[in-house]
Amino acid sequence: MPETRIGWLAPDGQGVGPTDGGGFVRVRGCVPGDVVAYTQVSQKGREAAGTLDAVVTPSPDRVTPECAWDAQCGGCDLAAFAGDVRRASLARMVGFAIQSKAPIPVVASPRQVAHRARVSLAIDGVRVGYHATRSHELVEPDLCRIARPEVQAAWTHLRAWLAEHGPVPYASVEIRSDGARTVFAFSDRGQGPIPSKAAWAALGDVALDGKRAHGDPTLRLSVAGLSLRASASSFYQVNLETNALLVDHVVAKVREAKAERVLDLYTGIGNLALPIAASGVPVVAVERDGAAIHDLKTTAAEAGLKNIEALAIAAERFDPSRTAFDVAVLDPPRAGAGEVLGRVLRNRPRRLIYLSCNIQETARDLRAYAQGYKLVDVTCFELFPDTHHIETVLVLDRV
Repeated sequence: MPETRIGWLAPDGQGVGPTDGGGFVRVRGCVPGDVVAYTQVSQKGREAAGTLDAVVTPSPDRVTPECAWDAQCGGCDLAAFAGDVRRASLARMVGFAIQSKAPIPVVASPRQVAHRARVSLAIDGVRVGYHATRSHELVEPDLCRIARPEVQAAWTHLRAWLAEHGPVPYASVEIRSDGARTVFAFSDRGQGPIPSKAAWAALGDVALDGKRAHGDPTLRLSVAGLSLRASASSFYQVNLETNALLVDHVVAKVREAKAERVLDLYTGIGNLALPIAASGVPVVAVERDGAAIHDLKTTAAEAGLKNIEALAIAAERFDPSRTAFDVAVLDPPRAGAGEVLGRVLRNRPRRLIYLSCNIQETARDLRAYAQGYKLVDVTCFELFPDTHHIETVLVLDRV
């Protein structure tokens, strides 16, 4: 059985160590500094994939996860990695991806536990929980330490409600919170009896496939002094406190550039666009999701913001050459912006602010399209403590 000393983290959270043949192996569940025994399962070029058999010598940075369900669940894949060292390791991973040797700051989550304002759960009859990593096995923790207290209370209520009124013909539910209220958003309608109005009333505020089923499933998120509307299907960041710090950072970088008009692509409910507009800078906000754009327009009208133009169109179909802007903000999905970035930068804005949840794709985007721009600032934000996920804000200025 081969062994290796884990040297660093890959962007997907796997540990990477050298092999006897001069290559590298990726093994999940490791901490840099661990000496591990593994079974090789595949080989491609110099890179192998392995499964962890044993930690032969634990890293000095390895800790015992505080969650009793960690081994079964697997959702907090770096829970065995001490916090400060984990953040530093993730910052080095980001620096390697963007080929930067400068130290990269990581803004730690103000909440290291009980930070998630949204949890997505699988339903199996009257059972509800997480799917174990790379499995359909249902894990039903009696306490999830990363869920906010109101989310945990709603989960407990849902479990009791299913025992009384279930089973339900739905495969999944998202418990959503704005820090005070919680709502239940069910999806994947299947065959079987739908709960009665009385049953829904016993559960609380409920949405089915994004539409109201009972009560009011719309949330109000406090962001930069604004009350952002978030309908039942609209995306918002799971970590409310870290998101507030991220938004403040982006607004500061926009104002630092003395922006006259900002283009915000992939704007969602206006998490960035609305605070930028509230700071006095006109914004063109682009989003394909109709519910999210409706949320944004509603919030803007309620706040009396006249300097924001919201366009319901996919970023891929939007033509930036027809819009005047001198600063661009992009917050694309995990796949990155791709050619959208190229079209934006052909307009030569003075500053680009790129938010990335997948630094590998972002690095490819920048190498392909950001010629003539210089990276002037990189800051990471810890939205998901105990995991390999890290949000990176990159600021590039026109040369």
